[in-house]
Amino acid sequence: MDLAPLFTGGGITIAELVKLACAAEHAGAASFYVTEAWRSGFVPLTAVAAATTRMRLGTYVLNAYGRSPLITGMSAIDFNEYSGGRLVLGVGGGNKIINEQWQGVPHARVLRKMTEYVDLLKRMARIRLGDRIDFDGQVHQMHWAPAVDPGATPYPVYLAAVFPDMLKVAGRVADGVACGATLSAPYLRDVVRPLTDDAARHAGRDPAALRWNAVAFIAVADDRNVARRAAREAICHLYAPLPHPYYEFTMREQGFAATVEALLKLMPAHRLDAAVDVIPDEVVDRLVIAGTPAECQARLKEYAGVVDELLLLNALGGSDVIASYAPLLALLRQHVVM
Repeated sequence: MDLAPLFTGGGITIAELVKLACAAEHAGAASFYVTEAWRSGFVPLTAVAAATTRMRLGTYVLNAYGRSPLITGMSAIDFNEYSGGRLVLGVGGGNKIINEQWQGVPHARVLRKMTEYVDLLKRMARIRLGDRIDFDGQVHQMHWAPAVDPGATPYPVYLAAVFPDMLKVAGRVADGVACGATLSAPYLRDVVRPLTDDAARHAGRDPAALRWNAVAFIAVADDRNVARRAAREAICHLYAPLPHPYYEFTMREQGFAATVEALLKLMPAHRLDAAVDVIPDEVVDRLVIAGTPAECQARLKEYAGVVDELLLLNALGGSDVIASYAPLLALLRQHVVM
């Protein structure tokens, strides 16, 4: 199993992001991912590509409602060329709030849209000069021929999926599955993967060909209480100011409905301390990785054989953003040695 840092871009400059990317590559990270949340996806990742040579570079994930398949595909082709074939293209449908309130775009026909969107992006990754894409779907249309060759190394397309119906779409059409955070290794192994694998088989695909990524909030500190408090706060912030219905869903599915109900009341009311206090130890033990370096290394091993790559989202805060990543980078170095 590979490890890779994941960055949201909030509270950090692009220059600082590049500095951390170089440190991650030096520490042995297999990949480096940037979300499209507080920053755009491709711009900071291009800055990282200019400063690194080895790591895979991924968008985790681009919002499909903000870009046509053509614009996403052309951007991916350009970036893949510039980075030397290192792109991992993660895309997702976002949610109703992001699409309708932030972008003013109707959040409609998500399953059909993402099926066609991924299909088109895969076609664009593999097309050759002189060929043409002619596609008339229910949501998307494309009649296009490339003016530049996309190159010999096609980028893989990962589909963000948490809800069962989207996981089935991923199994049918995507190269890889981009799972979110707060997913325990047993839940991924026993619930998420069998459902997706079954969809792949029904589509005539080999489930073993699917690649699997998942995200883990991680807080590494010599003081385990500091680490576990940081992890609890990270979970709380999934409920406000921007609610994420998929995390609510997966926490309920994994047996934490009472915690969800409490967070849905406390976080919109700006009661962070009270919200932190309602999160039981079992949630921290199962859904995030938090504690001393030794404890975190032990938790990482639970995901081996379940996912191909685990994306680590630093939950440890502090006034010095760069310094807060030092324990995570040390963990990466130790994982590579092991």
